[in-house]
Amino acid sequence: MADFHHLGKYLKQRRVDSNYSQVELADKLGFSSGQFVSNWERGVCAPPGDTLHKLIGMLKLDREKIVEAMIEDSVIEIRAKVFAKPARTRK
Repeated sequence: MADFHHLGKYLKQRRVDSNYSQVELADKLGFSSGQFVSNWERGVCAPPGDTLHKLIGMLKLDREKIVEAMIEDSVIEIRAKVFAKPARTRK
């Protein structure tokens, strides 16, 4: 399962700095519930590409910071898979 913790933390910081509630931001983006924004901020999922582009404009996001956050999230996920101890198999 993908984890978008760093991206979510950045999105939350910029939303708060821009004085939007989760519900207000969701509404401006055309979503029916603030739960969508909450899921992004908790790192459960990333915003869809078209929504991410809207967020870049609305929250004045730094594209390089988005890339860095997503790379960091990917590195953590890859390391967890590579360094995970293999499950023992029964003989």
